[in-house]
Amino acid sequence: MDQQVVVFILYILLFLLGMGVMTGGMHALVGSKMRHTLERAASTPFKGLAIGTIASMLLQSSSAVTIITVGLIGAHAMRFSQSVGIILGANIGTTITGEVAALPVGSMHYFFFGAGLIMMCLPFRRFFSIGSLLFGIGCLFASMAGFSSLAESLIQAPFIRDLLVDANESMIYAVIVGTLFSAIIQSSSATVLVCMGFLDHNILSLSAAIAIMLGSNVGTCLTTYIASLGTGREGRWTAYTHILFNVLSVVVFFPFIHFMADYTMIIAGSGRAALAHASVIFNLITGLIAVPLAGPFGRWVERTRL
Repeated sequence: MDQQVVVFILYILLFLLGMGVMTGGMHALVGSKMRHTLERAASTPFKGLAIGTIASMLLQSSSAVTIITVGLIGAHAMRFSQSVGIILGANIGTTITGEVAALPVGSMHYFFFGAGLIMMCLPFRRFFSIGSLLFGIGCLFASMAGFSSLAESLIQAPFIRDLLVDANESMIYAVIVGTLFSAIIQSSSATVLVCMGFLDHNILSLSAAIAIMLGSNVGTCLTTYIASLGTGREGRWTAYTHILFNVLSVVVFFPFIHFMADYTMIIAGSGRAALAHASVIFNLITGLIAVPLAGPFGRWVERTRL
């Protein structure tokens, strides 16, 4: 069993490696353009929401987008009020990882691995970036297959079994588990993928998986907070806003966890796809609700706190 836990951790590391390589490839392709766009185009919260969503979809990391935003604020290239919409959009865009992971791709990770490695070996910078993207996608699918294959045996470990039993019985406990797990590995997407593996074997209830997903949105804020420590008061308030928004979003959606589980299962048909859809619905609805308040909140913070 100890060996299986080690393999499980290795699959998490493989996923994080894939996300890092994929983010690096996309950053090489669109990074400077993305930074320039963030600097100039987020003139209104709705524009910021759209830009944050697209940026997070391309970079596949809400943390990367918010860290770039914090850096721009620290360099006085962007006002705090412009950052709020981008933060809201970043949470929406990163949910595409779960949707991709829910696809029935079988052994397609071998194709992505092979194509990615071949392109990375070619003596062209753009091909290397595209190859990095493909290789990262291969890591994503390979780790997903690994989580699913290990889930049934991992349940035999007393700690994992007790953890999942408690999560199935208490939604509050499940939110806490998601928060802590995501804070440790610094990836809400990886947390969702682990839950999908347990859902495949009916070890984790869909309601508990959704609760863990909600908590993972809070845990991943730690990266942004750490990145903000050396950027001045405006950068810190960007991190505070990220944390505040995600915590309030979880509080608002918490009473509807079971309803969301029933609804997404009806439209998805499988636990894995239902969890991916729930993540999209949660982040999309909370983002659209909050964006009209982003402008007034940003201006209030600038007047009274900065």
